[in-house]
Amino acid sequence: MNGPMLVLLYALVVSGGVSAALLRTLHRRPAHLPRPGGKTVAPGRVWVIANPTKPDDYARFQQTINTLCQRMTGHPAQWLETTREDPGTGQAAKALATKPAVVIAAGGDGTVRAVAAGLAHSGVPMGIIPVGTGNLVARNLGLPLDLPSALEVAVSGRTAPIDLAWLRLERVSEPGELPAEGGLLRALRPEVDVAENEFAYLVIAGIGFDGETMANTSARLKRAVGWSAYVFTALKSLRIERMKATVTLYHPQGVAGARPKWAKAVPPQVYQAIEDSHTLGQDAANQDRYVTGLRARTVLMANCGTLPFTVLAPYAEIDDGLLDVIAIDTKGGLFGWINLAAKVLAQSVGLRPFNLRRDLGQISFQQCHAVQVDTNRPYPVQVDGDPVGTARTVITRLDEGALLMRHPWLPSTTGALLHH
Repeated sequence: MNGPMLVLLYALVVSGGVSAALLRTLHRRPAHLPRPGGKTVAPGRVWVIANPTKPDDYARFQQTINTLCQRMTGHPAQWLETTREDPGTGQAAKALATKPAVVIAAGGDGTVRAVAAGLAHSGVPMGIIPVGTGNLVARNLGLPLDLPSALEVAVSGRTAPIDLAWLRLERVSEPGELPAEGGLLRALRPEVDVAENEFAYLVIAGIGFDGETMANTSARLKRAVGWSAYVFTALKSLRIERMKATVTLYHPQGVAGARPKWAKAVPPQVYQAIEDSHTLGQDAANQDRYVTGLRARTVLMANCGTLPFTVLAPYAEIDDGLLDVIAIDTKGGLFGWINLAAKVLAQSVGLRPFNLRRDLGQISFQQCHAVQVDTNRPYPVQVDGDPVGTARTVITRLDEGALLMRHPWLPSTTGALLHH
């Protein structure tokens, strides 16, 4: 693919995406941020778990938060820092021992998902101060991206339950460097039902093109150009081969969007091999399920689906108790990717996606409670932008209502715990 073609595709995605973002902003539900009530709470009830590598000036970042927190609650925040060995799960479990009013994740999406894992099923609200490259969780929740407003929502916002997703790899050819949150959580909070090799995520996981893009995007490039780093890397990954995948949907909820024209029946021997060697759980054979074979560049599992400039999974809601499985395929080189980009941009402004038999770019959706994807060879896998290894099988399940999240406008179910 030559340089001008790459520039053309990049311009199409970014310029069209900006227009879609502007249109969505006009229809976005207003975020009515609560003002600080001036109430004093006991010291040590607001905890911040921070990735110290994210802010440009970490000392100043801490000072600003402490000053604002003092103004809001009468006390500075309590602090814990993430490490390479534990990106936030263990720190969240440690904070829980102090009976906090709220635990705030300050970092990128990796920090957010690790802290979310540590707080799962605890009944303690989580807040977010987005300091990452994509800040996808914050964007999907409609959280403010500036520090004072984000802290205000985290401390004084409403609280509502949201879903947490878990993914594990099987038939692994190359393990990732990140520790699985499930292993950390089992050692610290054994009461939580999670497998040792499960990774938590809140937005989107993927295998194939999506995983390769994330695995090849360097931290240095992200620091230099921000979200555009993923676009540049994605352009290099466009030629990834079309995977042969067998997708098993557990408790499918019907087709939410376009049907894949390239789906096909799974050979009986393949179906039997999946049943014998790769199951969701002990009773998986008795579960309602649907199995299909397909060709795809990537298969995504979304808990919610808004990305910068666009909406990838228009039917996905972070509190609906369902996973949205998205199969994406292209043929015809650059023309297929342009066709696909046009469909993604169309659904970003509310148009229902559809596939024609001869379309070079195909995108399809299915909702379910859990999904297993088996591929013909190992492909890279990512969760919320973090590469977690290369494997031939991924199994994802939804943990409905596992997390209480501070939010500017979702209806409150537990009240502002800080003020009680």
